[in-house]
Formats: sequence, C-alpha cells, structure tokens
Amino acid sequence: MTSPRDSANRLAVDTRNEGPSGRRRSASAESRSPLSSGSSVNGASSNGNGVKPDAADNGNGSLLRRYPGLEQEAQRICLRDSQFDEEQVVRLLLQELHDRGFTDTFNLLQRESGFTLENEPIAQFRNSILAGEWAKVEDALSTIGIRTREDMNAALFLVKRQQFLELLEARKLKHALLILQNQLSTLTTDIQQLHRLSSLLMCPSAEDLRTAAYWDGSGGRSRFLVLESLQGYISPGTMVPVHRMETLFGQALAYQCEVCKYHVRPANQGLYVDHTCPTSVFPQELQFNLKGHQDEVWYVAFSPDGRYLASGSRDKTCIIWSMDDFSIAHRLTGHEDEVAYIAWSPNSKYIVSASSDRTLRLWDVEAGANLQLFTGHDETVTSCKWLGTNDRFISGGLDHKIIIWNTNGAIIKQISSPRVHDLAVSADCSLLLVADEKTDIHAYDLATLTFMYSLNEPTEVMSMALSADARHCITGLRNGELHMWDLDARARVREFSGHAQGQYVIRCTFAGLDDRLVATGSEDGLLFVWNRNTGQLLARLRGHTKTINVCTWSDQAAALATASDDKTICIWPAFHGAPSHRSDPKAGPADSNEPEEISDDEEEEEEEDDDDDKSMGSAARSSAASLDMAF
Repeated sequence: MTSPRDSANRLAVDTRNEGPSGRRRSASAESRSPLSSGSSVNGASSNGNGVKPDAADNGNGSLLRRYPGLEQEAQRICLRDSQFDEEQVVRLLLQELHDRGFTDTFNLLQRESGFTLENEPIAQFRNSILAGEWAKVEDALSTIGIRTREDMNAALFLVKRQQFLELLEARKLKHALLILQNQLSTLTTDIQQLHRLSSLLMCPSAEDLRTAAYWDGSGGRSRFLVLESLQGYISPGTMVPVHRMETLFGQALAYQCEVCKYHVRPANQGLYVDHTCPTSVFPQELQFNLKGHQDEVWYVAFSPDGRYLASGSRDKTCIIWSMDDFSIAHRLTGHEDEVAYIAWSPNSKYIVSASSDRTLRLWDVEAGANLQLFTGHDETVTSCKWLGTNDRFISGGLDHKIIIWNTNGAIIKQISSPRVHDLAVSADCSLLLVADEKTDIHAYDLATLTFMYSLNEPTEVMSMALSADARHCITGLRNGELHMWDLDARARVREFSGHAQGQYVIRCTFAGLDDRLVATGSEDGLLFVWNRNTGQLLARLRGHTKTINVCTWSDQAAALATASDDKTICIWPAFHGAPSHRSDPKAGPADSNEPEEISDDEEEEEEEDDDDDKSMGSAARSSAASLDMAF
C-alpha cells in the first residue's frame, strides 16, 4: 500500500522541455519524466507507482514488450472529430486512470499523448499538503495562480486552520495559540468561527479535540479534504478538480432524470444507455383496495421506512396497515370525532393523530397503544408535523394557534396565527409554511417562529405540499388548479389542472423519485398525475368510486396510496415487485374494483353521490366558504 506522498509522487512530471501547450518537445524529454522511466521513491527503484520493475526492462521494457510498436513514432489515427478539447479529455482520462490505480496505463497514455496530468510544481504542492509541510504549502500558494487577495486569504485560512488543529492534536498549545492570534485572526472576519477555534484550546486530549472539531486528525482524511477545498481557488487548467469525470457522469445522469417523463425508478441502467423510466414502471395498475374503515377515509401516510401505512377516518379511528401483506396491524381508537391528519415520527415508531375533537394523540405503532393525549387547541386540529427528532412536533388548528409540543405532553412554544388550513415543515426544520383559510401561504423561520413572507393565491388554498429540498411547494386551490411555487424566487412557476375540486379538501403531493411528479385526487374519484417539470398530464387513474381526499407517495414502498370517501384505500405500485404482490384475505383484491386509465378524450359520467349527507354530516366539512368544511 502506497503512502499519500507516494500517491502524489506518481503525478510528478518534468516540464523543463514542455511547450506552452504542455506537449513534450522531444523524445529525450520523455526519458527524463518520472512517469515514463524508472525513478526512486522512498529509496526504491520504481516505474512511477512504487512497484519495482523487472531487472532487465530498465523501467519500461515490459511496456515495450506488451506494445511492440510503442518505440516507433507511428502516426496516430483519430477515428472521429470531437467538439471537446483533446488536452482536457486526455487529462480527465489520466485522472480517472490514476484514481482507479491503472498506473501502467496512466504512464503509457501520458507518453503516447504528450499530455501530463500535473506539472512538477503542482505535484510538489499536493505532496506538501499530504505530508503536512505547511511552510512549503504557503510558499507554493503564491506561485500557483490564485488571482485575488480575497481568495488568497481564504486559501491561507484553510491551511492555517489545519495547521492549528494539528498543533493542538500534538499538544503544542503555545504554538497553536500563536497561529490563532497572529495569523488566523488576520485572514477572516468571521468572529464566530474564530471563537469556535479558540474554544478548542480547552480540549483536554487529542480525542476530545477531534470530537469537538468534527475532525478526523492528521492521520485521517483531513489533509485530503484541505487539498480538495484548496482546489476551489486554483485554476482547473492548472489542477484538475477532484473526481472530475465522476462529477460529469453525475451531472449527465441528473439531467437524464430531470427530463425523464416517468421518474419513479432509480437510475441504475449504468453508463451505456440514457436513463428513462418506461411507461410500464409508472403506477397505472391498482394492486390492492384496502377495506377496514366504516366511514370516509380522510388521511393516509406511509411510515418513513415504508413498512407501514397509517390511515385516519371520519369513523374516529386510525388503522395501521402492514405493507408486507396489507393486513391491519392495529386499529387505534380513542378520538371522539373525525381523524383529520396523521404524522409519522422520523424513526417510524410513533404517529401523532389530529382530530376534530380538538385533541392530538401519540401512538406506539408496534404496540398499538395510546401514549399521550394533547389538549391545547380550542377548535379542530387540522395539521401536525414532526420536527426532525422523535420527541417534538408542531400542530395547527382553526383556533388561530400554532403549538410546538414535547411528546410528554408539554407545550414548548405557542404563537397566534391565521386559522391554519395546512402546515408544511422543511426537512432541516428551518422553514414552516402555513396555509390559512383564505388565499395566503405564510412562511416562518421555524427556529424562532417569526414571520418571513407570504405567497398569495387567487382563491382559497385547500391543501399544500413542500418538496423534499424545500425549494418548491404546490398548493391545491378551490378552483380546481394546482400551483407550483419557487420559494427562492417567491414566484409561481407552473400550473396543473384538469381535476375536479371545489367543495372538499383534497390533499395534493409530490411523488416519484426526487419529487419529479405531482399528484392529486379529484371529486370524480380519479387520481391525476403530472410531470412536475413540464406540467404534462401523465395519467388519470380510476380506483375509487367517490372523492379522493388524499394521495401520498413513498420512495421506500415505491408506491402511491390514495384514500377516499368510498371508505377504501388504494395502493398503486410504481413498478413490479414493490410493494409486495402477495394476496391477503383482509385486503380487497385489485380486480374487485377494476381500475382503468381514463384517456383525455373519454367522456365520463359524474356519479351523483350523497353530497347533501356529506355536507350536513359534519360541521368540519359542511361549507366551502368556511374552513370548517376542510376536515
């Protein structure tokens, strides 16, 4: 196994006879390159990769035997023209070959092409960083082309911070203190960072230092990370950015996923073909129709690990469904009115249910037991979300209250707000979005619960969903439209329409891998799915006979789930094999309620259901003009 210094030495080349383009001028220059002839590394003769050559081949005889025409100056034949610069392509190939350990091929390509990955000063610079020779690193920084004083100070700060940490690790506290006072403090205006570094002087041991600084020490990867960070200040033509070919592959794959029409399957086809999800993997086939509730199902949510599905109903119960066999794991009773919302804890062990009875309940999923009752709201609790950990969550209701709770029942914080129609929380718990009963989405800094800005819609907001990266949200409006907002620009960027919505709350969702799809139910019993980036309607799916109240997606289960006023839950698998296709007598088979994809040209008859009974049966769902109708 070669050391970091040996690794860096493999990149060293002699540039004395190089022209401005980096090509060698003569064959004699090749013979002087450490990458093309024998050299001494750590006192051992090698061919550039730390491996001793055969005694009789003078460092390159094995290559000449393998490639007998190599010593002749044969004309290279290029099989095609390329729009990309040859030197850049070759240097990327050289970097990839070096990183993957193909040292013989690496050396051969350098000799045949006349291009080198790095010149001698850059190789020495790399070597000095990996060896911790910080004085040499500082000298090199002034000669490798860092353009601005600001960039130079930033680069020096990275070097001096590493030097400071290594001195602390070696328990050379006085020297470290001098570095902090006389050098680091002159290179940055970030007082908080300087305070954090000064606090490390109090660490009693090297182990405590590494823990407190989130640093793996001089013997770990920290020097490699400094090298990678410094490359951001060095011209890429001088020092090829790390793992550049891997980065380009990743960018190409990300673009292919971005333009994939049906993106519900991981991009695992490899590099030989472009990624695309064929129609056959799109959720168009109803797998199961789950029957267990005695009344309308108002909410459904997958557990984060994809093992369970939780549903809440107008029948005042929650049901925990096993995704292994679609059986009922637990039926949870205790609420005195409709269950309007359910939220899973991050560890998939607990759910919180919100109800029209003005309370929330905490449940143990494995035991099916009620752990805690939360009383603090004065009207219907319309939404709740966990806050990144398994001991805190937030709730909102029609009583103008937003409350942060501890799972022991204590109120951590409470603020006044508009009547809350829906809540959304970013994954990092920095952003809270609140949909009011009118036309606005309010954004709050979740850490302080201070108001930041509002987004205004033309009509009542009935539901809302936030993308996983918190860059976009979608709003479901009473006029039967979905709008997608760019939260950074605070601008509406796309509209989705075609579904029927007006009288009832229908909760929309992002779906598919990387939230590339948008889905919502409809009052005509159809599930609508669009491509998020293009706005193209991909499918209208029939599996329910009445209004679909909510749809939800799970990457882990690789499925959509919908819940309806017809008292059932439908499971739509994204592709064959996920979730399980095992049948279960407790779950209605898919063919018991034959699904169909509705074409855009097909005329549909709207079924007249007992809408009058729906409108009058619950005060929380009685009027489209009042938020009381929402749940």
